[in-house]
Amino acid sequence: MVIATLFALSLMPLPVMSDSESAVSELPATVQWMGNIQSPRLDESSGLASSHYDAGVLWSINDSGSGPEIFAMTPHGQHLGSWVIDMSDPLDWEAMASFRWRDRNYLLVADIGDNFAARSSVSFTVVAEPRLDQISAEQRLKPLLVQHFTFPEGPRDAEAVAVDTQRQELLVLSKRTVPPELYRVSLDMESLESSEPSKSTNTGHGAAHLQAELLTALTDFSKPPKRQVDLYGSYWPYIGMPTGMTLSADLLLVTTLEHAYLFNRKDLSQPAKLIRLPFAGQREAIAFAKDSTDTAYLTHEREDGLRKTAIYRVQFEDRDQAEK
Repeated sequence: MVIATLFALSLMPLPVMSDSESAVSELPATVQWMGNIQSPRLDESSGLASSHYDAGVLWSINDSGSGPEIFAMTPHGQHLGSWVIDMSDPLDWEAMASFRWRDRNYLLVADIGDNFAARSSVSFTVVAEPRLDQISAEQRLKPLLVQHFTFPEGPRDAEAVAVDTQRQELLVLSKRTVPPELYRVSLDMESLESSEPSKSTNTGHGAAHLQAELLTALTDFSKPPKRQVDLYGSYWPYIGMPTGMTLSADLLLVTTLEHAYLFNRKDLSQPAKLIRLPFAGQREAIAFAKDSTDTAYLTHEREDGLRKTAIYRVQFEDRDQAEK
């Protein structure tokens, strides 16, 4: 397959600074178009995760309104199969992550969308990552952990999560607060080693919820000034909102509808590094490639369920600079 290479700069030279003109250093990167998502049922690739078994496999989920189904595809968009998680339909799946714990591989799917700040709690579900050469098309995936949680200051809409196995936590980044707020939720890793769902998980009515802990507000996101609103149309109000997040080592990579930002998980007070991306509509998800700290994949929603939706690969040109 021929891969078209794009410069990380958008075709339209748009300023990165917000109206306040806060400085953000840039990280050199290149962006490649990898292909289009082939599965017609994957209309809104709202979450993305790289397989820990195979560098040639990406996992994705639909946005709200779909059943509990996960999709496997290649980095070029070729459909590899889909599987249903044995659970009730999610209210608003928005994000996913993959992680490895004690030589086992897992997928986490987060039901955290809350556009109207009306949900009393949100949740995430963990399943064992399927091996494509060992699973039948009809097999349903059993949840190993289902955890409900709340935010300390009331409901938050979020579309971005990442698993930090070193700190045994799930990171959740709010979308509509200004600035976006980064939370942590304790992740019960020990329960994952059991073949049965943990009794401490919140699968039933009345079970206790966890409360997320606010880590910090991330202030480096920006959007174009109002004078350029016509260049973005209806997307402009949402340009600076985080829609996806991924973690590798201590590199925390967040995408917005316009650009991506790289944070240092060890020291979140450090300024983010900006990674310029071509504007490609409603970008929803980002995932580091398997075992990589300098390559990530991005996807976006299929506009109106009709048009093609692409997969992009972003590669940092200066790995040492990225890890500083």
